Amino acid sequence: MLTLKNIRKSYGTVRVLEKVAFSIGESQKVALVGQNGVGKSTLLKIIAGIETPDRGEVKKPNRVLVGYLPQEATALSAESLLGYLRRMTGLDDLEKEMSRLEPHLEEKEVLEKYEAVRFEYERLGGYDFSRKAKDILEGLMLSHIKLESLVAELSGGEKRKAALAGVLLRGVDMLLLDEPTNNLDLPALLWLERYLNRSSATCIIASHDRRFLDNVVKKVLEIDWYKRDVTMYTGGWSDFAEMKAHSIRKHKEQYRMQEDERHRLIVSVGQKMDWVERVKNKKAPDKDKMSANFKKERATRKFTASAKALEERQKRLSDVERPLIRDPLYIPFDPESGEKESSIVLKKICFGYTGGFRGGPVDMKVPFGTRLAILGNNGVGKSTLLKTIEGSLAPLSGKRVCGKKLVFGYLMQEHENISESITPFELFRDRLGIFDRDIIATHLAQFQFAPDVLIDKISSLSPGERVRLILALLSAMGANVLILDEPTNHLDLEAIEALEEALDGYNGTILLVTHDRRFLERIRLTQSFILEDGQLMPIASYEAYVKKMMPQVNRILKRFEERKIV
Repeated sequence: MLTLKNIRKSYGTVRVLEKVAFSIGESQKVALVGQNGVGKSTLLKIIAGIETPDRGEVKKPNRVLVGYLPQEATALSAESLLGYLRRMTGLDDLEKEMSRLEPHLEEKEVLEKYEAVRFEYERLGGYDFSRKAKDILEGLMLSHIKLESLVAELSGGEKRKAALAGVLLRGVDMLLLDEPTNNLDLPALLWLERYLNRSSATCIIASHDRRFLDNVVKKVLEIDWYKRDVTMYTGGWSDFAEMKAHSIRKHKEQYRMQEDERHRLIVSVGQKMDWVERVKNKKAPDKDKMSANFKKERATRKFTASAKALEERQKRLSDVERPLIRDPLYIPFDPESGEKESSIVLKKICFGYTGGFRGGPVDMKVPFGTRLAILGNNGVGKSTLLKTIEGSLAPLSGKRVCGKKLVFGYLMQEHENISESITPFELFRDRLGIFDRDIIATHLAQFQFAPDVLIDKISSLSPGERVRLILALLSAMGANVLILDEPTNHLDLEAIEALEEALDGYNGTILLVTHDRRFLERIRLTQSFILEDGQLMPIASYEAYVKKMMPQVNRILKRFEERKIV
C-alpha cells in the first residue's frame, strides 16, 4: 500500500528527516511516535503529498483516496456543515468534472475518464452522502447539529470534530491522522477506536493517547531524535514502550562492557610497555653479558609485540556506538505555600455568557490540595466553568471566594491566554517582571528549549512547544492552583509522562479537564464531578463516568454494526 525510500527533508540548514524508509501493507494500523519537533507532522504531510521531500520517493497505488487530518485542523468555513463535508471529501469537484464530461460521452477517451471519475464518486458515497455524513457525525457525537447549520456557528470542539468527520469520509483507502483524539470526548473517542478497528483503510496515526494507541494500532513507527530515521516495532504502544526501554538498557550495557574492555586493554598495554622499559634499562651481569643481552632483546620484542596486539584489539572496539539519548524532560513545580484555609468557594454561581450559554447554579468548596476532575461531553461548559473558577470570566450571578495566598496557573486547551505575536522573553518579562535573559534561558532549558528560543515568535513554535512554554511559565510563577484544560493535547508521550510525574509530587490544588484515560488514572484524584445540562454533580470516579456513558456509546456502535458502516 505505501513504501517510502530514503526520504530526506530539510528546512534551511535544519535536517528534519534523514534516510526514512519503511513499508506499510493494506489495512495496517500504525502509530507514528517521537518527541515534539522530531518531524512526525512533516512526514505525514510528505505522505499526503502536501510537502515535497528533498530526496527520496513515496510510492502508493494510483487513485488512492487519502484523508489527512493536520494537528490543529478545525473546520473554518462560512458554508453549511454539509457543504463543508462535501468540499472536504472532494465530491463537489468530482460532480463538476462529471458535468463537464457528460456532453461528450460519445468519445471513447472521455467516456473512460468519466467512468473513472464516477467510480471515485461512488467510492466516496456520493449518491448517498447525506446519510453517510449523518452516520459519521452521530459517531462523533454531533447528531444534534443539522447538516444545514453553518460551520462558523459551531464551537471550537465541534469544528475539530467536523474536520475529523471530513477526513474520515475522504480517507477510503488511507487515513493520515495527526493527533485525532484532541478535543474528543469519551463517547466520540470510544466510537473512533471501534471505527478505525473496523475500517479497511491503512492508517498512520500520530497520537499522544496511550490507551487509544494500545486499542487501535498493531505497529509503531518511531522517528529517532538524533538520526532522524525511523524504526518499525510490532505491537501497540505498551509493547513498544517495553521494547524501547529494553533496547536502551541493552545498548547501554553493551556500550559499558565495550568501554570497560577498552579501559582494560589500555591499562594492559601500558603495563607491558612499562615492562619493556624496565627490561631495556636492566643492566646485564659482566660475566655473561652476551647471553643476558640476548634474553633482554627477546623479552623486549615479546612484550612489544603483545602490546601492539592489544592496541589493535582496542582499536577494533568500536562496534557499539555511544548511546544518544536526550536528557529526560523535567518539569519543576514548586508552588507557593498555601494554607489549609486557602479554599476556593463557589456560592450559587451561574456561569456562561450573556445571551449565550448558561450553566449553574453551582455550590462547591475546593479545599487547598484538592485534586479535582470535571468530566463531561464536549460543549457542556467545562472550559467556561474553569474560566469562572480561575477568575478570568465573571460569573453571571452568585459569589466566588478565594484564599488570598492562592496563585492561579491556567493552561487552556487552545492556549488563548498567551499572544503568539510576542517572544518567550517578552512573555516572561511581561507576566513575571523577569528581565534577565540568562535566568529565563536557564529555566526554559529544563523544558528542553535551546537558548535561541528567547527571540523566536511564539507563533513559530510547534503546538507541543507552546504547551511546554506555558508549563514553564506556570512553574516560574510558583502557581499553587493549577487549572489544566486538556493539558495533554499536543504534548508528546515523553512530556505527558514528565507532567504526570511532576503532578504526582505537587502539593497544591489541581482542577483538571481531560479525556486522556491513562492520564486520569495517574493523577490520584480526590474528587470527580460530571457536568451535564449545566449542572455539576459529584461522581464516584472516572470509572463510574465511563460506566454511565457506555449505554449511549453501545447504542451508537450497535447501529453502526447493523448498518455495516465503515
